[in-house]
Amino acid sequence: MIYLFLNLFLALAWMLLNGNYTGTNFILGFVVGFLALRLSQPFGLKTSYFRRFRALVGLFLFFCYEMVISVARVVWDVVTPTHLSDPDIVYVPLDVESDLEISLLANMVSLTPGSLSLDVTPDKKHLVVHAMFAPEHEKVIREIKDGLEKRILEVTRG
Repeated sequence: MIYLFLNLFLALAWMLLNGNYTGTNFILGFVVGFLALRLSQPFGLKTSYFRRFRALVGLFLFFCYEMVISVARVVWDVVTPTHLSDPDIVYVPLDVESDLEISLLANMVSLTPGSLSLDVTPDKKHLVVHAMFAPEHEKVIREIKDGLEKRILEVTRG
């Protein structure tokens, strides 16, 4: 957590030194600060910041990839005369435990076209998902668990 605040401080310092207060300059300062902290990390505190940051970038890229694939799949189903959708409700067992992890997973599932998280069971052991393409429940469960849930756990638990 200390490295995150240091990185944000370095990004703000970068903006102040350049006198350019734009989002692009902040991102550039963040990247420069990240690289400086990465180089100095062996001399300071041992932290999971860099591993979690890499996992966060991986989660973001994976989510963007899933979004593009899902949009293409839904558009193809809507545009073509034959409908390939086989909607069903699937109970996905959860490995995520905290409310933050569960809500992050549920929101990411809902943002992906063709799927909607409906509910979480009261014991927080299953996420109820309506999937547009669910001929096999195990495939839908495996895609969610091996995709989004695994990457969310990498970010939150390191």
